[in-house]
Amino acid sequence: MTLTLASHLLTETPPGFAMHRVATRDDWTRVEALRYEALAARADIAKGPDRAHTDAHDHAVNGATFLLSRNGRALGSVRVSVSPPGRRFPLPAMDTFAREIGASIGLDCGLVEASLLVVDPACGADPRIAVFHLLKAPMLLCAAADRADWLVAAVREDEIGFYRRMLNMEILSGAESCPGMANPRVLMGLQYREHAALLFRRIPALEVTLADEAEYAATGGVRFAQRGLRQQAA
Repeated sequence: MTLTLASHLLTETPPGFAMHRVATRDDWTRVEALRYEALAARADIAKGPDRAHTDAHDHAVNGATFLLSRNGRALGSVRVSVSPPGRRFPLPAMDTFAREIGASIGLDCGLVEASLLVVDPACGADPRIAVFHLLKAPMLLCAAADRADWLVAAVREDEIGFYRRMLNMEILSGAESCPGMANPRVLMGLQYREHAALLFRRIPALEVTLADEAEYAATGGVRFAQRGLRQQAA
């Protein structure tokens, strides 16, 4: 698979990047405001006076939301939901894609879903930098969730190419309307156990180590290795 990146800025973790699991009311306020700005900017939600976005899955017992910041400024966020093997928990994607998940993957497999991944539209930098670092959170929970079988995400149609090329994710559905979103989504999935080792070699920013798992368990923080993306030709 070809890894083509236009910016050298994608080759390393920028200074000042930090990510942690959302825990406080202040964290949630920052995440909900960031979601609103990002989703409204791409016409996924209507603009409103509250200038915040949340949904019923935010406080589910099997989910965690992460806030990425740079030098203390909110830069991006992602929600990660886990359904361990043999213990079926609802995932946000199941609101729309339960049939496709059951047919393509099986509901008894270990599943991790990344949802509501957003980047500040006013960040002033290549948003892919933030996206790669945000994706460390679902990779971390894949490793921690008894080695999840699949990582899934419902993405916009204009994001399919990115997730196929960069993460080797498969298309698992057609475009469908999702609750609360104006633009349709397509379900995509990565066979985590099969592809994780190769993915981590190519994109070390996503690699999960035992030290990463220990740090997250102890503090809720997500460590970033100071290594670059490894480019390789097809």
